[in-house]
Amino acid sequence: MNPIAMSLAQAHFQAALNSGHSAAPVALSQLLAQLSADSQFQVFDAEPIVHSTGDEFPFLRNMIASGTPPDLDASAAWEGAVSWVLNVLRNWDTSEKNSLHKLRALLSAVTALDANSAGISCIASQVTSHQLIADLRRLIESSDVAPWLSERRFPEHRRQIESLVNCENLNQLGRMVPHMNLFPVPDLCAAVVFMYSAEPSVLASIIEKRNDILFSLTICTILETRAIALATRVNNLIFKFVSVVNLRQDPSSGTQLSLQSPLQTLLLQVAQTPSATWSAWMQALFSSPGNNASLDSALAVVLQQLSPDHWTSFFKALSLNYSHKTAAPVANILIPFANSTNVEGKTLMWATAYQVWADWSYGQHESDRAMFAPAACALDFPVAMYYASQPSDERLTVERNLLEAIEAVEQQWFNSVTDLVTERNRLKSRLRLVQHGTELANGSPKVLPPDVQPDADLYARTRYYFYNNVK
Repeated sequence: MNPIAMSLAQAHFQAALNSGHSAAPVALSQLLAQLSADSQFQVFDAEPIVHSTGDEFPFLRNMIASGTPPDLDASAAWEGAVSWVLNVLRNWDTSEKNSLHKLRALLSAVTALDANSAGISCIASQVTSHQLIADLRRLIESSDVAPWLSERRFPEHRRQIESLVNCENLNQLGRMVPHMNLFPVPDLCAAVVFMYSAEPSVLASIIEKRNDILFSLTICTILETRAIALATRVNNLIFKFVSVVNLRQDPSSGTQLSLQSPLQTLLLQVAQTPSATWSAWMQALFSSPGNNASLDSALAVVLQQLSPDHWTSFFKALSLNYSHKTAAPVANILIPFANSTNVEGKTLMWATAYQVWADWSYGQHESDRAMFAPAACALDFPVAMYYASQPSDERLTVERNLLEAIEAVEQQWFNSVTDLVTERNRLKSRLRLVQHGTELANGSPKVLPPDVQPDADLYARTRYYFYNNVK
């Protein structure tokens, strides 16, 4: 959405609250009159009013698309229409005939007069009354939601999603959520934004009572990044999870800083749940860090406030095989801790990472796991820091032992050349982290060891001499 259009909407909606001129949009006025006269409406579709209101104020489409401000006459007409709708909402009477249908019509019209709900957000608290909140709540609670066409074409879709929730399979749920296309109707969108802006605690209670994955996803789709802040108020872990995995952050939108505080609060709330829940969150969100800068930055702060058990869950969640691309993101998460004054905590942190790394041992206990070159991995930084924190004589002993093991590797029996080469590269992978630990201990500013380069030593030239004859 064009930020200029959103800024213009905010200014005009704010001005409309005190405007002396108001005029009802024609199509809206006709629909409200019809609703007042006819009490037999059983099925009501408010969406057409969005299109008719848009046709009445066509300059808004150009403004939203390109950020071009309307001229003075168009601005006055726009502001007058907004003023009329807001006045009706501010003086809302829930006892009127077809009040819920009328509210849906008004919300649809105000959506058409807005730009990505920017106007509604800035004036909601000045418009809502107890009566309006009551009907907004009725509207939201009665809304029916489903992924686009899925209920008709794939009736098992809802059952599948609910089964994932019941089994707490966050990994699979996290993969599905970003691809579930929901298109909430305009009046529901406006109702949710009004409620979030004026009475977020009421909206939180509705979500808790509904306790439905698709409803949660719908609310998150409407609120976008604001859903994170709402999730900190909602006592429902699935809603919290969906608010994060549904996050579609625009790096140029300037939202990273605004998301930091609510994301940190959210992660701290999850950390207070049973350890299995925290582990499930880590596995679903942090198997490959680097895809969400805001989330990574929040975890960087939160980890400093947690226990070694929480750290272990994070390290174990990392997908270590072929994880050289995540070495830098993991380092970025841990650098704030490394720069802290918590010496005892850092010692525990690096030891925790080292233990996970040593147990994995570059896939040593996995079948058919071959290494044809030394490898970088996601834990390069914390393991190097572990070695850097060792006394220099202990670190030198480890380095000397690894060098001797590399030289003597062919004195062991292996079932194949592949197994031999794999063991040698496993040893060399460990060696590069020990050596980088020495560099860090000596004050090197380089967080990660150098990239893995092809071997140029005598061993490689001798064992692979036949490659020299390949044309």
